[in-house]
Amino acid sequence: MKKCAAGLAALFLIVIFLSPRAFAAGYELPEGTSITAQSAYFVNLDTGIVVFEQNADEQRSVASLTKLMTALLLMENVSDLENTKITAERSLYVPPITNPDSSTADIWPGETVSALNMLYAMMLPSANEAAEAVGYYLGNGNLNNFYALMNARAAALGCTNTNFTSTNGLVEMDAGNYSSAHDLALIAQECWKHEIFRTVVGTATYQMPAAESHSEPYTILSSDAMIKPSSAVYRSYIKGIKTGSTQAAGRNFVSAAVNDKGETYIGVVLGAPWDAAEDGYAYSFHDTATIYDWLFANYSIKPSIDTGSPVTEVKVNYSSEADTLMLYPAGDLKTVLPNDSDELLEKTFDVPESVDAPIAMGDKVGTVTLTLNGALVGTVDLIAGQDVARNGFLYAVSRVQAFFGGLYFRVVCILTAIFLVGYGLLTFWMYNRQKRQRVCRAGGPGNAPRAPRPARPPSAGRGVPPPAGKPSASRPPSSGPDELDLGFLEDDFTFGPPGED
Repeated sequence: MKKCAAGLAALFLIVIFLSPRAFAAGYELPEGTSITAQSAYFVNLDTGIVVFEQNADEQRSVASLTKLMTALLLMENVSDLENTKITAERSLYVPPITNPDSSTADIWPGETVSALNMLYAMMLPSANEAAEAVGYYLGNGNLNNFYALMNARAAALGCTNTNFTSTNGLVEMDAGNYSSAHDLALIAQECWKHEIFRTVVGTATYQMPAAESHSEPYTILSSDAMIKPSSAVYRSYIKGIKTGSTQAAGRNFVSAAVNDKGETYIGVVLGAPWDAAEDGYAYSFHDTATIYDWLFANYSIKPSIDTGSPVTEVKVNYSSEADTLMLYPAGDLKTVLPNDSDELLEKTFDVPESVDAPIAMGDKVGTVTLTLNGALVGTVDLIAGQDVARNGFLYAVSRVQAFFGGLYFRVVCILTAIFLVGYGLLTFWMYNRQKRQRVCRAGGPGNAPRAPRPARPPSAGRGVPPPAGKPSASRPPSSGPDELDLGFLEDDFTFGPPGED
């Protein structure tokens, strides 16, 4: 069944997220070793680590490597490859497909072939007519629909230097068909997820079945010399994938390598010289062998940290059973390391000075970041290696200490001190004021006491004598009449408001 109509609409609605570039650890070829390719990109699929790159984002003509995207869309949109039939429409057989130097699988115009055989035809002899027939089929009879589908899928994979205007790569960069080593690695990684793809690209020869134009089955051959034991560039670890070459693009090769340890890599070389090496094989094969041979001889995928051993410790608060807590890595963070040493790994810890009990084994406490030759390998969580209970008494004491040493308590103390000082100053001021008032009422400070007034001689005829026979009660009897004591009035009586004389 065709799924392209729905798939095309869905992919146009995809929100494009650029996939992060894989970690580059600064691996370098040995001194005196080089490659001829203009661009290269080699990544380990087990860890995402980039072990070699050179001009990896440079846009280049990629020739028949374009067919990787055509193959990916075929596998993603046709669920039953073996029983789905695709007709190579006669209208598709025009130049450059019909040019004498165009690679083919001898599928004739109008011939109907299974989708699976179309996949073999595209990947092994790099059949241009097969790619065009697949694109026409998935594009519902419109190749422009298929180009849009190709570009939408590339963007969804995170390709940022890729554009397709061809199903097969017979269109060069100046006509809008191009990619980069990094982007082709992304496409190849997605293809590699399909088991049928791994089977197809690892096949050196394949029998195409008899058809209308072929009375007998016939053999097609892979253009990948590195999977052929008889070739000078054969490597047992190479498991495919695809060649692609034109004079404008140079010799190009996308490879998959799986060594005897099960470590898997995708490698891309672009723009190797068109002319063959002295042994008759393309320099793209020699470049690929140079990088993999160096890599497998000197590096292996190893755990960068041991999850069974503690890597650091941290102080524990409020516990009577443990003063420190041992921290273990939560994962081993596998990476590509030199075979003879892992001393180049550097660890940077991000952990607190102390942790508070209670703590459960497995609780995350911090992280450790690993670098290799100054390049980031990754970050691993550090977890508690044991349970640690809280001591209630120690916790209560610490809370009391925290209260009395805390900001709130200090603020309260400061405000209380300010209040008491203010209250004391106010009390002192009021006391002095009252004291001044009393002094003023008493005559004021500094006034000399008044001298007693001299007694005045009695005046004849002044005063009224007391009745006969009744002496005065306030003073001794006198023979003369009493006189008015003006000093008595002044000293014993005040007139006017209080405090005024």
